[in-house]
Amino acid sequence: MLSFSIRHFLGLTEADFALLESHEALLAQDSESLARRFYDYLLSYPATAAVFRDFTQERLEHLVQTQAEHSRGLLTNRLDRPWIQNMMEIGRRHYQMGIEPAWVAGAYPLYLDHWERALEGVDLPLAERRSLRRILQRMLIGDLMIQLEGFGQSARETDIERIAIFDVLLQTLMDAKTAEDSNGTYLLGGVCAGLVRKSTVVAWAGYFIREGMEETLTPQCLEGARCDGMRIPKSSEDPMWRALETRAPVVWTRGDEPAPDWLQLLDKDVAEIACFPFGSEDLQAIGAIAAWQKGYFQRVGSAYFVAFSHIGDLVLRLRTQALRDPLTGLPNRQLFSDRLTHSWEQSRRRERLLGVSLFDLDGFKQINDHLGHHAGDVLLRQVVERVIPLLRLGDTLARLGGDEFGLLLPDLSRLDDVDGICNRILEELRHPFLIEGEIATISASLGITIYPLDDGDPETLLRHADTALYSAKNEGKDQCQVHTWAMDVETRHRSVLREQVAQALAESRIVLHYQPIVHLDSELCRPSPPQVVGVEALLRLDLGNGELLFPGSLGDSLDHPRLARDIGRFVLESATAQGEIWHKQGLPLRVAVNISPRHMLDPRFLADLEEALSRHPGLPPDHLEVEVTETAPLQDFKRAKEALIHCNRLGVRVGLDDFGTGNASLSYLQKLPAQTIKVDRSFVSDIINDPHDLAIIAGVITTARLLGMEVIAEGVETCRHAELLTEMACELAQGYWIAKPMPAAQIPEWVSRYQPQYLPTTVTPLGTDDDLLKCHAHRVRQFVAALDGLEDFPDRVLETGAEAQCHLGVWLATEGLRYQNHPDWPVIHRRHHELHRLAREAKPLWDNGKRKEAQDTGRRLNRENAALLAEVEAMREE
Repeated sequence: MLSFSIRHFLGLTEADFALLESHEALLAQDSESLARRFYDYLLSYPATAAVFRDFTQERLEHLVQTQAEHSRGLLTNRLDRPWIQNMMEIGRRHYQMGIEPAWVAGAYPLYLDHWERALEGVDLPLAERRSLRRILQRMLIGDLMIQLEGFGQSARETDIERIAIFDVLLQTLMDAKTAEDSNGTYLLGGVCAGLVRKSTVVAWAGYFIREGMEETLTPQCLEGARCDGMRIPKSSEDPMWRALETRAPVVWTRGDEPAPDWLQLLDKDVAEIACFPFGSEDLQAIGAIAAWQKGYFQRVGSAYFVAFSHIGDLVLRLRTQALRDPLTGLPNRQLFSDRLTHSWEQSRRRERLLGVSLFDLDGFKQINDHLGHHAGDVLLRQVVERVIPLLRLGDTLARLGGDEFGLLLPDLSRLDDVDGICNRILEELRHPFLIEGEIATISASLGITIYPLDDGDPETLLRHADTALYSAKNEGKDQCQVHTWAMDVETRHRSVLREQVAQALAESRIVLHYQPIVHLDSELCRPSPPQVVGVEALLRLDLGNGELLFPGSLGDSLDHPRLARDIGRFVLESATAQGEIWHKQGLPLRVAVNISPRHMLDPRFLADLEEALSRHPGLPPDHLEVEVTETAPLQDFKRAKEALIHCNRLGVRVGLDDFGTGNASLSYLQKLPAQTIKVDRSFVSDIINDPHDLAIIAGVITTARLLGMEVIAEGVETCRHAELLTEMACELAQGYWIAKPMPAAQIPEWVSRYQPQYLPTTVTPLGTDDDLLKCHAHRVRQFVAALDGLEDFPDRVLETGAEAQCHLGVWLATEGLRYQNHPDWPVIHRRHHELHRLAREAKPLWDNGKRKEAQDTGRRLNRENAALLAEVEAMREE
């Protein structure tokens, strides 16, 4: 019907077709030359030439041969259905290629000219010649009409396709306004699903992600096809990777180039795939759209699909923002974890080393407290600016929260590389920072583990790096620690201890013992009457078999986030209840309780303290003392100070426990509202042997007395310690020489039976201000008593360098130098050497069982020392 309508419209009859066929051989001569002139005409215009710019010579030659066949077909066809369908398909192809009908029509006079020349070479009746001209003109008109119909149908289909694509984009954006999707992935998924659903040509659509420096593309969304386990390895031949590397769209067409291997997995016999790159710094992606028809993307136009890329850019920027720390711009914990997994997988494949590190800043909290949180933010940004230039291409620095950073060092070839990078970071961060006009100094503690020497999965590697970081901080900070299996043992041990403490707390097997605190009795410090001042509540864990665990055996379990407050509340409740009982019994003891740093810095601590006091009003608030270590103020000085001030407002005393073991300075004594200083046992136990410990205690006692604070010496184990402490004007003490910790029920009886020992004021004719000389006298007396079997030998008597390091040697090199011009100065030096010579002579005699000879030597040593001290005193009096 269609062919009849066209013939009828053109006015062509069977006789016309018969006439044309009778001259077909004449008119078809040199049809190939006609076809070449046809394409020469098209290529002579820039607009049409642009269509064929990327065609190969072979493809152009194929078009010429096809055009020659077309010109011959015009002479033999009778506008039947196959011919009409073929011409409509040519019209479709012209639309897909961008060849406008006007260009084709403009070339048709070439046909007429060619046929006219052919007819001029033969003798034909005029009527027949005119009939042939009429028939040929009408055949060309019919040919153009049919191609125009194909062109128009394709244009209409394309318009419908464009409208469908536009509708997909618009609807997706509208739906996104109400979607609960913080990172925008709904947008891309919606576009892909909509294209497959609404387009009649799109076979499948999706997008593929490349994270960081990965060498594979992974499908994140693929609508219209299955992609189970699909990964696309990097290849310069792959259209997706070409688009990613060139940052420009790439269209793969079946037949023009080999099909990529991954296309077989999708089981879709598509004709074209368009690849559109998009992405951000951390995430690169390819949008891929497959079509059933060749030329589809050229026909529809790239603008609609470039919009897909723009949406992808937006989505990945949103996703990147969710993976970046807003303050520093570094990867956050989630992105760090993703990169760790990727680096771990690469290291396994390549058999290369991977360093996984965590580090944090020592002293960061103090800067926050002193200069404010804004200054802390400035410091963090400056730290990042210093560290990044120290890293290699491919390394990752991430901020995991607060002042904690993560570091990935992939593709290492030597362990020395790790040392170099870590040491450079530590060294760089030791240099002062200038923050808002003020100088700030910090350091870093760094823990690292190396895969595959540490053959764990990513989660295990991160946990081991954290364990190493804990070790670095525990060993004094400002250092790097590499993970070892011993650290794992320690970590498991801490975990077991925490569970023991938690279980004991739940089963009421946490108990308090109390150690008395007394006035030292001497002529220098003698209360009237001598008294027991109070007790310190010390925690014990009852194992249920008669064995008790002390706090020192529990590590940091007592300050664990899950346990610290519960333990602190138990201690406050138990100690205040017991103090109330003693007060009702007529025993007004002061009760000191240890509060962990975590509990004291907890906003609920003051409420816990007030609750304990209100439940036990029989204990006056000034008979409760809260003891905190230096750790809490060092962690958050501002909050710690506020909490301690509030304690004082409640009437509760404040004591600084274990003073000198942390990093605090003596200035803390002035800044913190404390009434008591407790000198740690580690200093007290060695004051007789170590001049440095003596100097520390002397400084603390002097400063505390000037500030009107009490000083309590912990760990007083011998009478010698007590004697020396009294001469240094330390009035209060506790320790095994006085009493061991005991259950609460034993305290009243112990107090009633306590008899203080009289301590002589001095043991030398010297004044009370020269602590070094006093300690020297104590050591000599202890050494001589040890030769008599009455005491233990003092430490470090026979060590190399003992003469310079002993108390007298330190005095001669420091305070005693003001007498160096005195005539007796050389004599005193000779006697000092003689003392050490006699000690080195006596001790081996005693060790070899020659006790009498050793004791005789000891008496000579004692006489030599008495003469030396007399000469020093005489020299000082002049």
